[in-house]
Amino acid sequence: MNSRDDSESNASRGTRFELDELIALNEEIISLVQAGIPLELGLREMGNELPDRLGRITADLATKMERGSTLPEAMAAEGDRFPRVYRVIVEAGIKSGKLTVALEEMSNYAWELFHLRRQIGMALVYPLIVFSLAYGLFLIFLFEVLSRFNAAYDIFRLGESTPLRLLNSMQSTVVYWGLVPPLLLFLFVIVWMRTGSSQLLNFKGTSRLIGWIPGVQKIANYYRYGNFSELMSLLIQQNIPFAESVVLAAEATGDDQLVKSASLMAERHLHAQPETVVTTKEYGWPPLLTWLLTTKNHQGELSLALKNAADMYRRKATSYTRWFRILFPIFTGAIIGGGTVLCYSLVLFLPFSDMLKQLAQP
Repeated sequence: MNSRDDSESNASRGTRFELDELIALNEEIISLVQAGIPLELGLREMGNELPDRLGRITADLATKMERGSTLPEAMAAEGDRFPRVYRVIVEAGIKSGKLTVALEEMSNYAWELFHLRRQIGMALVYPLIVFSLAYGLFLIFLFEVLSRFNAAYDIFRLGESTPLRLLNSMQSTVVYWGLVPPLLLFLFVIVWMRTGSSQLLNFKGTSRLIGWIPGVQKIANYYRYGNFSELMSLLIQQNIPFAESVVLAAEATGDDQLVKSASLMAERHLHAQPETVVTTKEYGWPPLLTWLLTTKNHQGELSLALKNAADMYRRKATSYTRWFRILFPIFTGAIIGGGTVLCYSLVLFLPFSDMLKQLAQP
């Protein structure tokens, strides 16, 4: 590879790999495997067809495989671009001869996460629009309606009231604070977009950014345990050892407490330490998940049970998300709208009532 290719490869490694790109590449690899096309040849052709960054990444994988690397090794050479759990599943799928099955399961998992993020993002759009409109109307009032109040006070030769003085002060200093709300809104949107692209196969960034909103943390918890169960099931199905599977699945969720508990469970499993009622409470997991991981010893049974548990947690997360999409815009719209009406009422009627009081004085 020449210096230009090396610089492009380094540049691609320095940029973030978005979830939709990972899904697209994953599905392309599935198509190649199902068609029986050698991966290095297929990836090379795909690299010429796929757009921009994704095409460069695909071509870079093909180059590494042409030099003798396996697909997992080529992905590992890309640094943190490919999640570790994804690389492990690919490697296990290749060793077991079930790469297509493993990748299809991973694709389904990634698509569900993608749709959940989009649903929550759509639920946030309406309140942001309402806030933007309310703020715009307030600025219009500040510059249009306020000037008429000032003119009326001048015509009737009235003294400037406290509410009017406050509004005039806000108008004169708008250059200092006027851009703060739009900038905060813009910053929130940028952080949301970067969070969605950087967290890849977990829900960590999203829950941290908007976890303070009622209902989001519950959705995040259900989806986190659903992700963990799904990935754990997939890893067990690919014959990855229990101790390694539980840690990998926990790391993929991005939850520090879950990783800590999984590491503790893996250590006890490796040392064949028996689980008791006291020790199981230390994990802090839902009772069903704890029971499955501490009592289901046969890999086939555990994989199926975890798959069913993942479906249950996902259904709960989907149900809460559906209600969140309905109620959250109504709730926030009512708060923002009600607050805006109250604010307009105060700034309109306080100066007006004060003017009437002054006119009524002899």
